[in-house]
Amino acid sequence: MDDENTQVLNFSAKMISDYPEDRRRQFVVSYYLCDKTMAVFEMQVPNSGFRAGKFLQRTRVRDPKTKQFFEPSAFYVGAKIHVSGRNFELLDAAPHTLCLMEAHADDFPEADITTVIQNLINVCMQTTKSVRAIFEEKDPRKTGFVSIDDAKAIFKQFVPQITPHAVITLTRACEHDDGTYEYTLLLNYMRA
Repeated sequence: MDDENTQVLNFSAKMISDYPEDRRRQFVVSYYLCDKTMAVFEMQVPNSGFRAGKFLQRTRVRDPKTKQFFEPSAFYVGAKIHVSGRNFELLDAAPHTLCLMEAHADDFPEADITTVIQNLINVCMQTTKSVRAIFEEKDPRKTGFVSIDDAKAIFKQFVPQITPHAVITLTRACEHDDGTYEYTLLLNYMRA
């Protein structure tokens, strides 16, 4: 991971708070792989009473759970991080972030298609219903395709504890530009 300007993970985020005005706030969390620093920027939300700009200047931040500096693997869609006295949930990742994470899947288990599929296989071994049967319920004509939204719903139903990032990884592996998901390709990956 070499070029400082391209080796940045960018995530949209929300603040986890009991206060409604804080829950409306929108943020971008950036993690710089070259030096393991991070920055948090607040986005402008009309009539929120909060200004857009730096929430946290670029710096190294310790994970309060481990007392160690945040490592790259702590960042994925669905992760909750504690920064500057506040809790944030990472909601989505920029396309270049997803590509970067997939290219370095050894550092990002949630973006490693092999790991995610193996976890799916492990769940399959503990249930009586097959992944094929669940997909075919949404595909009565047996075309081998379902909508991306149907695929995401199936993953969440079949594996309730799946992270949002793992769902993204599974959908990116078999999605087509027309908004369809080729589940037969997934079944081939799983050797189901």
